Amino acid sequence: MMQRFYGFLVVAALWVFCLGGCGGSAEEGLAAGQEISGRIEGGLRVLTFNPGADHQDFWIYRGDYVRPEVAGGGTIHLVIEDLAVDNNYPAPEGMKPYFKVPEVGSFAFQAGALSGTIRAIDYTAATYREVDAAEAEKLIENVDPFILDVRTQREFDRGHLPGATLIPVQVLQKRLDELEPQKGRTIFIYCRTGNRSTVAARMLIDRGFKQVVNLRDGIVAWQRAGLDIQQ
Repeated sequence: MMQRFYGFLVVAALWVFCLGGCGGSAEEGLAAGQEISGRIEGGLRVLTFNPGADHQDFWIYRGDYVRPEVAGGGTIHLVIEDLAVDNNYPAPEGMKPYFKVPEVGSFAFQAGALSGTIRAIDYTAATYREVDAAEAEKLIENVDPFILDVRTQREFDRGHLPGATLIPVQVLQKRLDELEPQKGRTIFIYCRTGNRSTVAARMLIDRGFKQVVNLRDGIVAWQRAGLDIQQ
Protein backbone atom coordinates (compact mmCIF):
# COMPACT_ATOMS: atom_id res chain seq x y z
CA MET A 1 0.00 0.00 0.00
CA MET A 2 2.80 2.43 0.92
CA GLN A 3 4.61 1.63 -2.35
CA ARG A 4 1.51 2.59 -4.32
CA PHE A 5 1.18 5.79 -2.30
CA TYR A 6 4.78 6.81 -2.96
CA GLY A 7 4.40 5.87 -6.61
CA PHE A 8 1.41 8.19 -6.82
CA LEU A 9 3.44 11.01 -5.25
CA VAL A 10 6.21 10.55 -7.82
CA VAL A 11 3.77 10.72 -10.73
CA ALA A 12 2.01 13.73 -9.23
CA ALA A 13 5.32 15.54 -8.79
CA LEU A 14 6.30 14.77 -12.38
CA TRP A 15 2.94 16.08 -13.57
CA VAL A 16 3.48 19.40 -11.80
CA PHE A 17 7.01 19.58 -13.21
CA CYS A 18 5.76 19.05 -16.75
CA LEU A 19 2.92 21.54 -16.64
CA GLY A 20 5.28 24.47 -17.13
CA GLY A 21 6.18 25.16 -20.73
CA CYS A 22 3.57 22.87 -22.27
CA GLY A 23 0.66 23.99 -24.40
CA GLY A 24 0.10 26.74 -26.94
CA SER A 25 -1.21 26.61 -30.46
CA ALA A 26 0.25 24.04 -32.84
CA GLU A 27 -0.94 26.02 -35.83
CA GLU A 28 1.36 29.04 -35.62
CA GLY A 29 2.95 29.58 -39.01
CA LEU A 30 -0.30 29.16 -40.94
CA ALA A 31 -1.41 31.86 -43.33
CA ALA A 32 -4.15 34.12 -42.03
CA GLY A 33 -7.48 32.32 -41.98
CA GLN A 34 -5.93 28.93 -42.74
CA GLU A 35 -6.28 25.72 -40.73
CA ILE A 36 -4.46 22.40 -40.85
CA SER A 37 -6.11 20.34 -43.58
CA GLY A 38 -7.74 16.93 -43.46
CA ARG A 39 -8.31 14.58 -40.57
CA ILE A 40 -6.32 11.94 -38.68
CA GLU A 41 -7.24 8.27 -39.08
CA GLY A 42 -5.01 5.49 -37.80
CA GLY A 43 -2.03 7.82 -37.51
CA LEU A 44 -2.37 9.05 -41.11
CA ARG A 45 -3.49 12.49 -42.26
CA VAL A 46 -6.29 12.00 -44.77
CA LEU A 47 -6.46 14.70 -47.46
CA THR A 48 -9.50 14.82 -49.75
CA PHE A 49 -8.70 15.74 -53.35
CA ASN A 50 -11.50 17.17 -55.48
CA PRO A 51 -11.00 16.34 -59.20
CA GLY A 52 -13.82 18.73 -60.08
CA ALA A 53 -11.84 21.73 -58.86
CA ASP A 54 -9.15 23.60 -60.77
CA HIS A 55 -6.90 24.22 -57.77
CA GLN A 56 -6.52 23.06 -54.16
CA ASP A 57 -4.09 23.94 -51.40
CA PHE A 58 -3.48 21.87 -48.27
CA TRP A 59 -1.73 22.75 -45.02
CA ILE A 60 -0.13 19.93 -43.03
CA TYR A 61 2.63 19.37 -40.49
CA ARG A 62 6.17 18.34 -41.33
CA GLY A 63 6.48 14.60 -40.80
CA ASP A 64 2.83 13.86 -41.57
CA TYR A 65 2.00 10.60 -43.30
CA VAL A 66 -0.58 11.58 -45.93
CA ARG A 67 -3.28 9.24 -47.22
CA PRO A 68 -5.04 10.76 -50.25
CA GLU A 69 -8.72 10.13 -50.88
CA VAL A 70 -10.99 11.35 -53.66
CA ALA A 71 -14.13 13.40 -53.07
CA GLY A 72 -17.10 11.34 -54.22
CA GLY A 73 -14.98 8.21 -54.66
CA GLY A 74 -12.92 7.11 -57.61
CA THR A 75 -9.18 7.24 -58.22
CA ILE A 76 -6.64 9.95 -58.99
CA HIS A 77 -3.10 9.76 -60.30
CA LEU A 78 -1.10 12.01 -58.00
CA VAL A 79 2.28 13.43 -58.97
CA ILE A 80 4.44 15.40 -56.51
CA GLU A 81 7.89 15.62 -58.06
CA ASP A 82 9.66 17.07 -55.01
CA LEU A 83 8.45 14.15 -52.87
CA ALA A 84 9.01 11.45 -55.53
CA VAL A 85 5.29 10.66 -55.51
CA ASP A 86 3.86 9.28 -58.77
CA ASN A 87 1.06 6.86 -57.87
CA ASN A 88 -2.64 6.14 -58.06
CA TYR A 89 -4.73 6.82 -54.96
CA PRO A 90 -6.47 5.20 -53.22
CA ALA A 91 -3.45 2.94 -53.60
CA PRO A 92 -3.87 -0.48 -55.21
CA GLU A 93 -3.53 -3.53 -53.00
CA GLY A 94 0.08 -4.22 -52.11
CA MET A 95 1.13 -0.56 -52.23
CA LYS A 96 1.51 1.76 -49.27
CA PRO A 97 -1.67 3.83 -48.96
CA TYR A 98 0.27 6.90 -47.85
CA PHE A 99 3.36 9.01 -48.44
CA LYS A 100 5.44 10.99 -45.95
CA VAL A 101 6.20 14.71 -46.08
CA PRO A 102 9.52 14.83 -44.22
CA GLU A 103 10.44 18.50 -44.63
CA VAL A 104 8.97 21.95 -44.18
CA GLY A 105 8.13 23.53 -47.53
CA SER A 106 5.66 23.95 -50.39
CA PHE A 107 5.19 20.97 -52.68
CA ALA A 108 3.33 21.43 -55.96
CA PHE A 109 1.13 18.54 -57.07
CA GLN A 110 -0.77 17.53 -60.18
CA ALA A 111 -3.72 15.12 -60.22
CA GLY A 112 -5.13 15.08 -63.73
CA ALA A 113 -6.58 18.54 -64.39
CA LEU A 114 -6.35 19.39 -60.69
CA SER A 115 -3.26 21.22 -59.50
CA GLY A 116 -2.28 22.71 -56.19
CA THR A 117 0.21 22.85 -53.36
CA ILE A 118 0.78 20.92 -50.16
CA ARG A 119 2.36 23.28 -47.63
CA ALA A 120 4.13 21.61 -44.71
CA ILE A 121 4.84 23.69 -41.62
CA ASP A 122 6.77 22.86 -38.49
CA TYR A 123 5.37 22.58 -35.01
CA THR A 124 6.08 25.71 -33.00
CA ALA A 125 4.35 24.64 -29.80
CA ALA A 126 3.42 21.02 -30.21
CA THR A 127 1.00 19.06 -28.10
CA TYR A 128 0.63 15.31 -27.89
CA ARG A 129 -2.29 13.45 -29.40
CA GLU A 130 -4.44 10.70 -27.88
CA VAL A 131 -5.80 7.66 -29.71
CA ASP A 132 -7.99 4.76 -28.66
CA ALA A 133 -6.97 1.11 -28.98
CA ALA A 134 -8.38 0.65 -32.49
CA GLU A 135 -6.63 3.79 -33.78
CA ALA A 136 -3.43 2.71 -32.02
CA GLU A 137 -3.45 -0.66 -33.77
CA LYS A 138 -3.72 1.07 -37.17
CA LEU A 139 -1.03 3.59 -36.26
CA ILE A 140 1.41 0.83 -35.32
CA GLU A 141 0.63 -1.03 -38.54
CA ASN A 142 0.89 2.00 -40.83
CA VAL A 143 3.52 4.24 -39.26
CA ASP A 144 5.86 1.89 -37.34
CA PRO A 145 6.28 4.20 -34.34
CA PHE A 146 8.74 3.84 -31.48
CA ILE A 147 6.63 2.15 -28.77
CA LEU A 148 7.43 3.36 -25.26
CA ASP A 149 6.10 1.58 -22.16
CA VAL A 150 6.38 3.80 -19.07
CA ARG A 151 5.13 1.30 -16.47
CA THR A 152 7.28 -0.62 -13.99
CA GLN A 153 9.51 -3.58 -14.81
CA ARG A 154 7.13 -5.88 -12.97
CA GLU A 155 4.14 -4.71 -15.01
CA PHE A 156 6.16 -4.98 -18.21
CA ASP A 157 7.15 -8.57 -17.45
CA ARG A 158 3.51 -9.52 -16.97
CA GLY A 159 2.70 -8.43 -20.51
CA HIS A 160 3.45 -5.60 -22.92
CA LEU A 161 2.75 -4.45 -26.47
CA PRO A 162 4.90 -6.26 -29.06
CA GLY A 163 8.08 -4.32 -29.81
CA ALA A 164 7.76 -2.01 -26.80
CA THR A 165 10.75 -0.48 -25.02
CA LEU A 166 10.48 -0.02 -21.26
CA ILE A 167 11.51 3.22 -19.55
CA PRO A 168 9.50 3.70 -16.33
CA VAL A 169 8.07 7.19 -15.96
CA GLN A 170 9.87 7.59 -12.62
CA VAL A 171 13.25 7.56 -14.42
CA LEU A 172 12.22 8.91 -17.82
CA GLN A 173 13.44 12.45 -17.19
CA LYS A 174 16.97 11.16 -16.50
CA ARG A 175 16.92 8.85 -19.53
CA LEU A 176 15.51 11.15 -22.20
CA ASP A 177 18.90 11.19 -23.94
CA GLU A 178 18.29 7.54 -24.85
CA LEU A 179 15.33 8.63 -26.98
CA GLU A 180 17.18 11.32 -28.96
CA PRO A 181 17.90 8.92 -31.88
CA GLN A 182 14.12 8.41 -32.18
CA LYS A 183 13.29 12.12 -32.42
CA GLY A 184 12.38 11.93 -36.09
CA ARG A 185 9.86 9.13 -35.49
CA THR A 186 6.40 9.03 -34.01
CA ILE A 187 6.67 8.11 -30.32
CA PHE A 188 3.74 6.00 -29.14
CA ILE A 189 3.43 5.94 -25.34
CA TYR A 190 1.32 3.82 -23.05
CA CYS A 191 1.00 2.78 -19.41
CA ARG A 192 -1.70 0.85 -17.55
CA THR A 193 -4.61 3.29 -17.72
CA GLY A 194 -3.24 6.40 -19.47
CA ASN A 195 -2.23 8.53 -16.47
CA ARG A 196 1.52 7.93 -16.35
CA SER A 197 1.76 8.02 -20.14
CA THR A 198 0.15 11.48 -20.11
CA VAL A 199 2.95 12.68 -17.83
CA ALA A 200 5.53 11.04 -20.10
CA ALA A 201 4.02 12.62 -23.22
CA ARG A 202 4.39 16.09 -21.74
CA MET A 203 8.01 15.35 -20.84
CA LEU A 204 8.77 14.45 -24.45
CA ILE A 205 6.96 17.50 -25.82
CA ASP A 206 8.92 19.72 -23.44
CA ARG A 207 12.13 18.08 -24.69
CA GLY A 208 11.28 18.97 -28.30
CA PHE A 209 9.72 15.77 -29.61
CA LYS A 210 7.18 16.72 -32.29
CA GLN A 211 5.15 13.56 -32.91
CA VAL A 212 3.95 12.09 -29.63
CA VAL A 213 0.91 9.85 -29.35
CA ASN A 214 -0.65 8.63 -26.10
CA LEU A 215 -2.79 5.49 -25.77
CA ARG A 216 -6.04 6.56 -24.12
CA ASP A 217 -6.90 4.29 -21.15
CA GLY A 218 -3.62 2.45 -21.58
CA ILE A 219 -2.91 -1.24 -21.95
CA VAL A 220 -6.18 -1.98 -20.15
CA ALA A 221 -8.06 -0.64 -23.18
CA TRP A 222 -5.70 -2.52 -25.52
CA GLN A 223 -6.45 -5.83 -23.79
CA ARG A 224 -10.17 -5.05 -23.61
CA ALA A 225 -10.11 -4.69 -27.40
CA GLY A 226 -8.64 -8.21 -27.67
CA LEU A 227 -5.31 -7.06 -29.12
CA ASP A 228 -2.04 -8.99 -28.79
CA ILE A 229 0.12 -8.86 -25.68
CA GLN A 230 3.68 -10.15 -25.54
CA GLN A 231 5.28 -11.72 -22.45
